[in-house]
Parts: sequence; structure tokens; C-alpha cells
Amino acid sequence: MKVSDYLDSIEGTEKEPVFLKGLDEMTKNEDIAKALNTPIAGKLLTALVALGDSESIEAFKQTEHYEIIKEWGITVFDLEKGYISIHPGPKHLKRILAVAAVAGAGLLLLKLYKKHKLMLKA
Repeated sequence: MKVSDYLDSIEGTEKEPVFLKGLDEMTKNEDIAKALNTPIAGKLLTALVALGDSESIEAFKQTEHYEIIKEWGITVFDLEKGYISIHPGPKHLKRILAVAAVAGAGLLLLKLYKKHKLMLKA
């Protein structure tokens, strides 16, 4: 499920404060603080910290952080124990698939080129 869909589903329910509190506690982790400065994951983690710090989901949606995180996928197993998973969403998976297809096609063409080149030498 996309983060935006999940946030919409819990907004205004009793799950909203539990989610925000649990996320706030999880993002206070020392390892997350260190990872905030990493090039790729840093933006996502900064958005998660901002979500945990926000007073409501509605308020978070008004920030620039919402645009960063809304297309990611989320799976919540047990929020009280800190078991959530943020992973690439459908938009990201399509891009990954396209890059993998281009790389695979390139490797195949390179292999065929080398095979053809070896056949010409013989």
C-alpha cells in the first residue's frame, strides 16, 4: 500500500495518534539520526522524522516532506513494537524494472557482439 493511501486510511481515526507517536519514537533512534545525512535514504528518513514530529497527518500533508514520501510503499506489522516497512512503491518498481530491462538488453547485446566477433576471427 502506498504511504499516501495508508495515511488517508488512518487520518482522523484512533490509529492516527498511535501511528504518529510510534513513528516519533522509532525515528528518535540513534542509527536513524546518523542516516539522515546519507544521499538517497536521507530524504526519506527526514520525511519520516517530519511525519513523526507533526501534530497530525493533515498538517504533514501541507509540508514538502509529504511529496517525498507519498509514493513509497508501507507495510505496518505492529506499530507499537516498531514493526513497519517502508519500501519502493509501484512508481519506483516500474523505474527499477525499466533500468533492469535496459541493463539486461545491453548485456545480451554485448554477449552477442563478442560471440559474433569471435566467430569472425575463426
